[in-house]
Amino acid sequence: MARRIAEQTKEWIIEAFIDLLKIKSFEEIKTTEICKKAQVSRNTFYRKFNSKNDIVEKIADNLITNYISQIQSKSPEKFQDLITIVFQFGRDNFEILKTLSDSNLLSIVLKKLNSLWPKLYQSVELPWHTFNSDDSIKIMMNFFIGGFWNILTDWISNPSKYSIDELAEKTTAALENVIMFI
Repeated sequence: MARRIAEQTKEWIIEAFIDLLKIKSFEEIKTTEICKKAQVSRNTFYRKFNSKNDIVEKIADNLITNYISQIQSKSPEKFQDLITIVFQFGRDNFEILKTLSDSNLLSIVLKKLNSLWPKLYQSVELPWHTFNSDDSIKIMMNFFIGGFWNILTDWISNPSKYSIDELAEKTTAALENVIMFI
């Protein structure tokens, strides 16, 4: 029970921070404002987080955990299915990703994602996961994480340009076109 309350308190702090981030820059947000909005004391805040940066790190952790869970639960058989899952994840988390993007904080999520590539690769068995050396895995993961990330962040800045399905189709077509020349 106490653990559930502690997790709920963290969520209140995160939600308060996100709400403030929608109207203020990261630098302008003060811990006291977060506490007031979350209705928690400063002592409670500092028991859960050391700083505002820790909140962003926790948000990144939550997003990545959610992303991995979606891939594991859907077990894509084709690479196009994975592409669709990536962009559906972007759509499903659009509000938080857009808020982080507008605040120039998305790079923290990407940095965390890049640091977790071995965990990502090992946590999900996919048909094309056939690399057997760490160097090959790292190159492949950096290539795809970077590519998907750039496409996703571009879409976040202009979501009305394409639907998620159109974005997945265009990405698949682009990859197929490149592969023809390898």
